[in-house]
Amino acid sequence: MKIIQCIALTVSVVSISASVGAQTRYTCNSNGNTYQSTKPCPISGLVYYGPVTNQQRYEAPMPKVGQAPAHLKYLSPRCASLNDAIRTGPARGLKYDTLNQMRSDYNQECSESESEANDQLSQERGEKKQQLSETKNAQKLDKERASIREQQCGESKRILITKRARKDLTEGEKSELQRFEENYRSRCS
Repeated sequence: MKIIQCIALTVSVVSISASVGAQTRYTCNSNGNTYQSTKPCPISGLVYYGPVTNQQRYEAPMPKVGQAPAHLKYLSPRCASLNDAIRTGPARGLKYDTLNQMRSDYNQECSESESEANDQLSQERGEKKQQLSETKNAQKLDKERASIREQQCGESKRILITKRARKDLTEGEKSELQRFEENYRSRCS
C-alpha cells in the first residue's frame, strides 16, 4: 500500500507541476505582432552593432574659413597673400607645421605692414564716422531752419490777415502792406 501511495503522490506532484507549467503563459510582441508562449519572451529593444569597417569610418567636417579681416585691403600684396593663406589653410588641408611656419613668416615680415594697415583702417572708419556725424548735424540744422522759417511765415501771415482786415489804412500803410505781401509770397510760397 505504501508503494501505491508513493506512486499516487508522484503522479499528483507531476500533474500539479504540469498544470502549473501549463498555466504559465507569456504574451510577447515581435515586429508589431502579439503571440502567446510558454517560454519567456525574447529580450527586445537591444541592438548589436558590429565593429566599424573602413567604409564607415568617421570623417571630420571641413573646417570653416573665417571672414577676411577688414584691414586686408591695406596690407602689402605679400602680407595679404600670407594672411589669406593662413586663414584658409585648415580648409585646404595644410598641416599644423606648415601653418605654424607661415604664421612665423607672417609675424616676421608683416608686423609693420599690419600695424600701418590697422592705422589706415582706423582712419577710414574715423572719417566715415565724422562724415556721418556731419550729415546728421546738417540734417538737424536744416530741420531747425525749416521750423524757424515756418514760424516766421506763420507770423507774417497773421500780420497780413490783421492788416488786410483794417479798413482805415493810409496810403503809406497800403504801400507798406503791398511790399509786405510781396516779401511774404517770395519767402513763404
